[in-house]
Amino acid sequence: MRLLLTALLITLLPLPALAQSSLFQLPPPKDPAEARRFTFYSYDQSLPLSVKQKLKDENVIRSRYAISFDSVHDQRVYGILSLPKEHKAPYPAIILVHGSGGHKETSYIVFIAEALVKAGFATLSIDTQYHGDRARPGVSGEIHMPDSFRMRDGWVQSVVDLRRCVDYLHSRPDIQKNKIGYMGFSQGAMLGAVLGGVEARIACFCLAVPGGGLLDIVKNIDKYPVIKAHWPLKKTPETMKIIEEVVDITDPIYYVGRILPRPLLIIVANHDEIIPPEASRALLIAAGVNEQESVIRTESGHVIPPVVVFSLRTFFKKHLREQTP
Repeated sequence: MRLLLTALLITLLPLPALAQSSLFQLPPPKDPAEARRFTFYSYDQSLPLSVKQKLKDENVIRSRYAISFDSVHDQRVYGILSLPKEHKAPYPAIILVHGSGGHKETSYIVFIAEALVKAGFATLSIDTQYHGDRARPGVSGEIHMPDSFRMRDGWVQSVVDLRRCVDYLHSRPDIQKNKIGYMGFSQGAMLGAVLGGVEARIACFCLAVPGGGLLDIVKNIDKYPVIKAHWPLKKTPETMKIIEEVVDITDPIYYVGRILPRPLLIIVANHDEIIPPEASRALLIAAGVNEQESVIRTESGHVIPPVVVFSLRTFFKKHLREQTP
């Protein structure tokens, strides 16, 4: 009864002022379980950012700045902001997020950022919790171990950090506030799928090699030797109870369906050795996309070919530069 009343109150509460100014409105929670999930990703948008910025390097095309700002739970977010020189402000902006083994300056993130900034976009890449400048001795760089509440909290922290990225971009007069996109890879794509379900101020999303349906993957983990080596799980009743609670809050399938009708592009690797086809399929079904319109399939493994950058750039140019989303 208490959970039902909480969900009803959440449904009736007005949206925050920043969300109300967005061109897109997220629907209210459809049931108490969904309302409970969303509370994990709520935060106070009035918290000061306390931004620090320093020029990192520049060339004839762009300037890169090392930036940092405050998030929730006394956490500090560290990022790289790239601003184009060949285009005039205000710029459309794209948030870039690495995979589980990466950080804000991983090679593919830098490669994508350079391609996008040349096309006139500002880009912001950050370290998610326990990665890059936020790494901690003795703590895994992975933030989605399904049998760990600590990693669940790292996942939630990272999604809220991404919401703070939007706050930061909104604070800059050289950024077009209604033209902010998101590009995530692997784990970053899964974070983006969750972000899209709780954040209305992002105009379009590109998710590269994401997965979902994590509980089914765990239950059938013997079928996936690569994942089993990565997740040395003991499927005891106690462990399974923890896993069920963790994935109930973190699994992208509970959020990704709230991205539409905003533009959404999902990249699937047909020979992915990390994200099994069942996980890709679960994510696509939950997203509710038309495969012919919103899915690119590559004949590659988990590392997608660099040529895909042209499709990504075309997607963002269409939805952030050529028209108002």
